[in-house]
Amino acid sequence: MTTPDPRGIYFDSRYFDQRPQTEYVCWLDVMGSGNQMQRSLPISANFIYKLHCAILEAADDLPSKDGIDLYPVMDGAYITSARRGPLQSIINQTMRRVVYTFVNELKPYHQFLVRGAVAYGPVFHGHQLDTRTTRVLATHERIRDSILLGLPIAEAYKAESDAPPFGIAAHSSARAFAPEGDRPFRFIWLDWYRSATPPVDTEELLSKLGAYFEWQDKHYNMTGYKPEAITRHRRLAEEYFTASSYDDDSQQPQPPVEEQPSTTTT
Repeated sequence: MTTPDPRGIYFDSRYFDQRPQTEYVCWLDVMGSGNQMQRSLPISANFIYKLHCAILEAADDLPSKDGIDLYPVMDGAYITSARRGPLQSIINQTMRRVVYTFVNELKPYHQFLVRGAVAYGPVFHGHQLDTRTTRVLATHERIRDSILLGLPIAEAYKAESDAPPFGIAAHSSARAFAPEGDRPFRFIWLDWYRSATPPVDTEELLSKLGAYFEWQDKHYNMTGYKPEAITRHRRLAEEYFTASSYDDDSQQPQPPVEEQPSTTTT
């Protein structure tokens, strides 16, 4: 048994590394999991574990996991990446998997929604913690290594509420900054579904979402999904999956072509 330190909990911040790594942080989670757990633990467990399986499978598909870290947190996960490309690949393939699961589930009460957000900035990984900061965490590596700190964690978590169902929001930090060799995200939403493999049938998805929201609207007392939230999420999904490409350089407005003087003589 550990003898309590009479001076209180020990952590010496003098040895805390003040040189954080600048990385992308993505937060993905199951929408409405709190309501679901209060109503059916088996159903909510089904949703939550399926999301974690999708993230792990998408990460396993990467040619290399260098620079990628996963931090599961109950109904969601934080994903950190030093570069945009690997992060986008995980997002694309994770979301494709959960969309495929949603579209092919016949019973509305077995369908679930996922959304997320991306931020960019300095982060501290627990596995980088100097052992001199605290003896306790030095001997509990699993706990130490599960801790992630930094402003973009809070920013991604907060921005997730702005994302549509099956959508990814881009926080202003990810739209303003990027590591050398990458470019910032251009818009408030990331149209991941245009780059997923195989591609997502957005018309089929919107049809399934329409039927799902209609069922939820008729059973909101049972599910806890408030009618005003259903209306808002339906509208967000329609906007998200019917807009033109958000993040493609080729889609940016082009300058008007100057009219050339005529060389025809009469």
